[in-house]
Amino acid sequence: MEKVLELEGKSLDQLVEKACQELGCMPEDLGIEILEFSTGGMLGAGKKVKAKFSIRVDKLLSERANRALTFLKELFYHIDFKIDIQTNLKKDTLEIEVVFSGEDVKYLLQNGGEVLSSLEFLTNKVVAKAMGVGPKISFSIKGIDLEREKRLLRAVKRAVELIKEDHKERTIKIGNKREERLVLNYLKEEPNIEGTIVEEETGKKILLRWKSL
Repeated sequence: MEKVLELEGKSLDQLVEKACQELGCMPEDLGIEILEFSTGGMLGAGKKVKAKFSIRVDKLLSERANRALTFLKELFYHIDFKIDIQTNLKKDTLEIEVVFSGEDVKYLLQNGGEVLSSLEFLTNKVVAKAMGVGPKISFSIKGIDLEREKRLLRAVKRAVELIKEDHKERTIKIGNKREERLVLNYLKEEPNIEGTIVEEETGKKILLRWKSL
């Protein structure tokens, strides 16, 4: 897959710089085809350059993915984390997805995934410093939907706030054991709210209610 861009300006160097910014690559990754060139009149007035710039998306993504993998593998080796890494190159959206699995991914999930978010930010900075600004690198944990979990905890927090106001029961739907643990762990910080697991034909729910004194 190839991404193509046509630009026009007064110098080729200027166009190369702009093409790199728009395509998110380094000059050496560009293919350049001069479409029009005129020196203009006296002293270069009216000078014009028109060129077509192209970049192979496969090459762009794979090089950045390899740089990210090198950094992450070295990091996990030195801190003795047993984590497997896979990469998905998303050519349509110009994005690199890094998927983690293994027994030590639990450390990346601490504080609601803040460790994972910080590592994602750091990896993007490391790759950008080495290769320039380019396609984003995003992280995920195999089998875990962190965005869903964040929404779940926001819903629990809102339900707890309402129960404190009116003492009425609320229910929270959960999809698996991990979500069940997340909700119950959250309730440990709320001594006046208790949670009870309720199993129904449609799935599990946690019933939240005010503790009677």
